[in-house]
Amino acid sequence: MNVNKLSNSSSKGKCLCANCSGLCIFIKYPSRRMLKPILLLSFLCFNSEIYSQSPGKNIIMVIDSIPVINDPQPGDVLIPSDVSDITVIKNKDSLKRLGLERFDGVTYIFTRAYRSRPDSVRSIPSSNQMVNNNGKWTFRGVVYDGPFIDYYINGKKQGDGTLVNGRANGRRRIYYQNGQIMVEKIFQDGKENGLSEEFYSDGRLRQKGIYVHGKEEGIWEDYYPNGQPSLRGYYANGEVTDSVYTFYSTGRIKELVFIHNGEVTRDPHLAKIESLMKKSKESSQAGDIKSAITYCIQVITLDSAFAEAYFSKATLELNDEKFDASISDFELALKYEPYMMAAFANRAFARIRKHEFSNSPELLKNSEVTVVAAKDTVEIPAEEKKKICADLAEALYLGDKAGMIYEAQTKYCQ
Repeated sequence: MNVNKLSNSSSKGKCLCANCSGLCIFIKYPSRRMLKPILLLSFLCFNSEIYSQSPGKNIIMVIDSIPVINDPQPGDVLIPSDVSDITVIKNKDSLKRLGLERFDGVTYIFTRAYRSRPDSVRSIPSSNQMVNNNGKWTFRGVVYDGPFIDYYINGKKQGDGTLVNGRANGRRRIYYQNGQIMVEKIFQDGKENGLSEEFYSDGRLRQKGIYVHGKEEGIWEDYYPNGQPSLRGYYANGEVTDSVYTFYSTGRIKELVFIHNGEVTRDPHLAKIESLMKKSKESSQAGDIKSAITYCIQVITLDSAFAEAYFSKATLELNDEKFDASISDFELALKYEPYMMAAFANRAFARIRKHEFSNSPELLKNSEVTVVAAKDTVEIPAEEKKKICADLAEALYLGDKAGMIYEAQTKYCQ
């Protein structure tokens, strides 16, 4: 429903912000894969042998009896204080007895949280230890009946539920790392059936609706942290029908879309604004930042409280290295929509880039793009850093899971 849906990625390089628009200004420092290095390097102080193997070694890591196959999700990290003990096995005979002869070694890591669990809880399997076979979950080759518990890699509970004949039945919950419920649904024979709710990390309601045999039914609403609805849609048999409202957190209607027999009618009151925002995006993608900003200004002239126009203008200014102007416009966007997730993230990056790019050399400049080198080490004043970290924390709270945000938080706030 967003009038101005913005892209946050590009194949050409790294953009200056987490939620960017059109042609980005790119920076020539190496991209970083933050989460896995955090996981791996945390253990160097425990045992220098663990990751000292030569390149090409086939090593498996097992955390709390569960093999780690994929990279952890953003924010799911393991730090030394989470770890109870570590065992490294390289002996070929031992690996064969464990059924791991195809590996060159195995590192067993047990968390403090795992060690503190009673045996009755440890014996409950995780869905990560199961295989979905034709729609039914099996554990050790047998269709599973009973409870399951999933965990973050630091040992904290990530979710739980119950399987009956290999399919989800009853209440299914997913948790934040602070223990608050993130999602709660009711299942019947593997399909959502009943009330579904999502929550913010402090327990406030984020979304609510009803499933009937796996399909949305009736009124579904998303909410801002202040309790005001952000979106309201009407469903029948899993399809949006009738009308969809989007709101500002003040209660003011942002957009009303009508749907009849699959035909979508946009809000006529926004026709002119949508046209100008579309032209702004097209100009930005063509590299004409000045025209793109001009179209945003025309939108603001039509509706001085249209937060998305301030956000788009600010993002364009950020990519054009007009950092102070960008920060000011992000603040205006947040004035008219205090819970605009992307504005918090991008305002933080505007402040970060302001310091990273101050007095930095230009590597390339032509009519299409300017490339500059960011500083590897940046000294940011404490008061500025406090603002950056507050914005990053708010963006994460509101649901922005971009890897750049976790990277910046790790670099400047922890």
